[in-house]
Amino acid sequence: MHDDIFSGIKAVLGIGQPAGQPAAAWVRFQDPVGNFVIRYPSGWKFDRDIAVMEGAYTISFSSSDGRCTFNIAVDAGLKGGPKTRGGFDFPAYAKAALESPSSGIYTPVKKSEFRGMPAFRRDYTYHSSGRTYSAGGVMFFTGRAVFSISWNAPEREKNKFDALYQRMLESLIILPGLMRQS
Repeated sequence: MHDDIFSGIKAVLGIGQPAGQPAAAWVRFQDPVGNFVIRYPSGWKFDRDIAVMEGAYTISFSSSDGRCTFNIAVDAGLKGGPKTRGGFDFPAYAKAALESPSSGIYTPVKKSEFRGMPAFRRDYTYHSSGRTYSAGGVMFFTGRAVFSISWNAPEREKNKFDALYQRMLESLIILPGLMRQS
């Protein structure tokens, strides 16, 4: 499994966190479907209503004022995804999901890795309600599920929130999950 045990341990102990943020300022969250554990800022909220549709669901975390979000979408029902001789075609799946007009934002993605797993990243800005936001995301394939993580914050606070989102990513621990791919 591609779990990053050390990141999880560091997050629990509060090692490597930004100055001025004690370990108690973060809360542990385990998704009810059993695919991941993550830490998020204690003042943030998350959507408790999780609907799993054909093996896919999203959990959204947001700042208390609602201006910043961190979303984790998990797709463990990859039956409808593109197939190759070797199995699931993650690059085709990612391109279709991230670069299609239906994704909401068109921006090119960069091939990458996330903890040794194949991944695609994107960073962009957008305008909403008279404000400019900085956003980013990473999509990676664990071998049994696709995780698509995205975040946004007001552009003028980009540096502050980039550090916070990086810390959230570092705390992410991938679990076996309760749903199995058929």
